[in-house]
Amino acid sequence: MNNTVISLDLAKHVIQVAKFSQDAVMQFNKPMSPDKVIQLLANTAPCIVAMEGCGSFHYWGRVAERFGHTVRAMPPIKVKPFVGSQKTDANDAVGIYVASRQPNMTFCPIKSVEQQSIQSIQTSRRILERTVKSLGNHIRALLYEYGFVFGKGKKALNEAVGLYLAPDNEALSPAIKAVLATLWEQYQSTDEHFDILTKQLNAHVKASEPCQRLMKLEGVAEISAAGLYASLGDGSGFKSGRHASVYVGVTPKQHSSGGKVVMLGIDKNGGDKSLRATLYTGALSVVTRLPDEPKTEKQRWLIALVKRVGIKRACIALVNKTVRTAWALLRYSQPYQPTPLTA
Repeated sequence: MNNTVISLDLAKHVIQVAKFSQDAVMQFNKPMSPDKVIQLLANTAPCIVAMEGCGSFHYWGRVAERFGHTVRAMPPIKVKPFVGSQKTDANDAVGIYVASRQPNMTFCPIKSVEQQSIQSIQTSRRILERTVKSLGNHIRALLYEYGFVFGKGKKALNEAVGLYLAPDNEALSPAIKAVLATLWEQYQSTDEHFDILTKQLNAHVKASEPCQRLMKLEGVAEISAAGLYASLGDGSGFKSGRHASVYVGVTPKQHSSGGKVVMLGIDKNGGDKSLRATLYTGALSVVTRLPDEPKTEKQRWLIALVKRVGIKRACIALVNKTVRTAWALLRYSQPYQPTPLTA
């Protein structure tokens, strides 16, 4: 508690900066340009730099750490209760300071450049994937409006578009053919760029030694390994594997009162939803292909768990264990070694 705190309310062009002394006295609260903020951080003795976990906070976190400061980045939803009644940049900066002093506050780890690069490739890849699906569905809907129905999948779509765009096919008017040709060109271009980003992501994973270690885990392939490394880094940002699994969002929610503990399902809107979905798909492939005779302790645990709670809950439990194990592998730089089955 006896530290100077610089509170940053991040924005694109103007950043609201509030500085508080060790005895919680506000020295100033004013807007600054990004260059001025960098000068302030460079000329200030090591202190606490508090900010919300919003756009560009990983960059500003790395800048602050480069000058020897301790960064406390918090989820915006955790900061909101400490902001005054009036929504202003100055009040936001004060609210960020107050939130950073709370003993039970949750802080976000700062990603390295390598982690953020992998994350940027992943998010861009997902945008292209959604665009490809959206264009494909629009083309199907367009043809359906003219009474044409065909099978699912890229192959069926490719054959149908080639058929209706053929010069000797008069099922569509020239105007609609022109529209279909434009949409199809955009679809093919976006799908090609999606494949390029997928290859680029796989190349990053193959060149990353931590990702290669993560791929030894059951149900973890290139996409999952990249997501785990982008989220967990070297594991130093989390106290334990449980904290890492909470960050991803694969631990049950708790609703307890009067000494009665009630455990609910996982929060589907919290954590890293895309990573959780990818890990769940991998876990499902593992659970549905369990051998009749287990060879490892984890397989024996999964077989008994499926019988007791079903496939879906067993998959969530496996994802939870995978995240915790991934944290241990990254934190202690150890290879994954499955425990063989004992009598």
